[in-house]
Amino acid sequence: MKTFKGFLTTATILCIVAALFFYREAATNALWGARGMLEGVLGSGYNFKSWNALKTENESLRAQLEGQQFARAAAADTLLEAQVYSHYPFNDKNALMIDKGAGDGVKVGMPVLAARGVLLGRVSAVKERVSEVITIFDPAWKSSAVVGDGVKAVLQGANDPRLELIPKASAIKEGDDIRNISPEYPMGLHVGVVGSAHLDEKKVWQVADITIAYNVEDLASVYVVTNFP
Repeated sequence: MKTFKGFLTTATILCIVAALFFYREAATNALWGARGMLEGVLGSGYNFKSWNALKTENESLRAQLEGQQFARAAAADTLLEAQVYSHYPFNDKNALMIDKGAGDGVKVGMPVLAARGVLLGRVSAVKERVSEVITIFDPAWKSSAVVGDGVKAVLQGANDPRLELIPKASAIKEGDDIRNISPEYPMGLHVGVVGSAHLDEKKVWQVADITIAYNVEDLASVYVVTNFP
């Protein structure tokens, strides 16, 4: 009897090992298949900029899915796609030059999006065929924002933008969505998500870092909202 139980135990262990080996092989084949598909779509030479573009598009989809009322408003916007000029290797995050100007209907003050539904900045100067865009990375930028379910804050521009004047008692957490509520830009445009939060030096307000999905230096094109304000 003991011999039979020992045989069953050994057989069971062998079956488990065989199953693990089989599924490991299947998982490996699936991963390689996925890699092959990715390379087929993007090319074997796809790089960080391609990945960054996918992240920005994903942020755009997130912005639209997380607030349907805001997505409907954004859908009504008239968007003009513009290409971004490069001053490589001296790109400036504070301002961009785009290849659309007065001849294309661009005017000073028009909002500019990094992707559909994602706030980047506003048109600050216009010529016939080119325009300058000031971005949320400019230290002079200030606008109103809302965090999560309705906590108001000020979006302060900087090389690493942050939220300021968040009420001390407000419960915000990492990953909370940040949206525009400033009247200079369409309501509900996505800005980023909360990184970490802490009290300011006077311990009167909270301050929060912002995680932004895109890199300004890698933006090849942007959108100008031509029917706003």
